[in-house]
Amino acid sequence: MTTDGQQIAEALDDDPFHIDGALEGTLNADLLNQAQETVKSLDYDVYVIAVDEQSLDRDLLEQIKVSNGSEGAFIMINGDNQIAVDVNFEDDHDLKMQVVDQMSVARDEWNHNSPSTTKLNILLDLYAQPQEYKNDDAGTGQEAPGSEVQTVDGSGSFAPMFLGGAVLVLALVIAGVFLTRSLRERAGHRRTQKQFELPNRLLDRVDYLQLRSLREDINADTTQLAEQIDHLHTQTLDAENVARVERALDAYQTARRIVDDEGSERVDLAGAMVLLRQAGREISTVESGKKNHAIRSDSRLPQSLCTINPLHGEAQMRVRIETNSTNVRVPVCRSCQADLRSDNQLQWIFDGDRPYVEGDSVWAQTLFGAIGSDLVTALHRQGR
Repeated sequence: MTTDGQQIAEALDDDPFHIDGALEGTLNADLLNQAQETVKSLDYDVYVIAVDEQSLDRDLLEQIKVSNGSEGAFIMINGDNQIAVDVNFEDDHDLKMQVVDQMSVARDEWNHNSPSTTKLNILLDLYAQPQEYKNDDAGTGQEAPGSEVQTVDGSGSFAPMFLGGAVLVLALVIAGVFLTRSLRERAGHRRTQKQFELPNRLLDRVDYLQLRSLREDINADTTQLAEQIDHLHTQTLDAENVARVERALDAYQTARRIVDDEGSERVDLAGAMVLLRQAGREISTVESGKKNHAIRSDSRLPQSLCTINPLHGEAQMRVRIETNSTNVRVPVCRSCQADLRSDNQLQWIFDGDRPYVEGDSVWAQTLFGAIGSDLVTALHRQGR
């Protein structure tokens, strides 16, 4: 084992959280504190190791686990978005499988680009409130052997009688085979349906985790944005740039209200991301000293988010789409552009049970600010 690995293993005896010195001050302190509180409430030990590496060394994680020798879950994160888990529960197989299952659930639910501290908290929440893993393939045993064919004794000496009996038996066998096959197909169909049906409790939990992960991602962005706005307020700016800072502040405050509103849905949080991107664009323009005509060619400035679904991320180009009997040019991501070229169905973000564009929300009316009036102004008109 490397010296660093040995030192980490020994340090975990005193503190279950080991943060590499190079990461001090770079990880979200609130999320780390939240993780520490959750670990304290668990019925088993969890150890968290934060390393200053671009990619996680799973061999090192295993070596730390072995050297430490304690039973529990060992979680390694880095300063970006990576997370790895190793477990040691030699005396409790059921608990081991439960912990392993939670990692599988978490991996399906967190956003790929979410910070590692966000993923850590989602996983720890599942440790605190584990989701049951059901194997629906259990109990699908085979039929008892010898139940389909029977031997007929004392059927008489005449060949026609024997032949007739044989034909009858053959017919029964064929009918039994088809009946059995039909029952198996129906049972298989029911098992397949059940396999992909998620309990309402789990669906609610998944929705909660996704919204929480999205909120935490946005909170990280708003913290940095607020610091930039505060800094610019102390600078001497001309009238045009003062107006930009004020627009950025207005967009930021509107986004903050949406994020803090527990009633906000996924589509609302996507709208908050668009507002933050607009605020970031205004601030970047001020800081770079660029004018409107130069923004388009400056790749360092924040670009637009995808109109089809802002959660898709950065828009790569503007394309013409038809929506609500209107033909407009809007920014879309590369994936949505490919869907348009292939005449595939666009993956709109949903508002309730339908694509947001089919509704009458401010997001639909403005296509997340891509058309119509200023998005912040439109939101203010609706009292947001």
